[in-house]
Amino acid sequence: MLIGTITAIGENAISKKDPMIILFGEQATEEIRTVAIIQSFEKDKETVKLQSGDTISFDEKTYTIETVGSLANENLNTIGHITLSFSEVPKDDRIESGIYLSPHELPEVSVGTKISYNN
Repeated sequence: MLIGTITAIGENAISKKDPMIILFGEQATEEIRTVAIIQSFEKDKETVKLQSGDTISFDEKTYTIETVGSLANENLNTIGHITLSFSEVPKDDRIESGIYLSPHELPEVSVGTKISYNN
C-alpha cells in the first residue's frame, strides 16, 4: 500500500462538471499547481502496481479501480502524478496516466486528506 497526503489544492483543481482529480508530487511546477492537487509521500515510499479491482481511498471513502491507463503506475511511482477519473470508462481516448474509479462521484478532499493506494 502507498499512502499520500494532500499538501495543496490548486485554485482550479476541482470542477463539479468535470469529475476528475489531477494529482502531482511536490515537485510540480507553479503552472501545474493551479490545476492540480499536490500530494506528498514518505521518503521510503512503497512502489505500487495498481490494477482493475484494487482500491483507492480518500480518508474513509473507498473507490474501486475500473481501468488503469498504460502510464499511470509509472507516473505515480516516479513523480506522484496520476489523473483520477470518476466517470464511465470511455471506449477510446482514455487518459494514459489515468485511473477510472467507481462510484462515479468526486470525493471530498482537503489539505491533510490521506490517499491510500491499495493493491
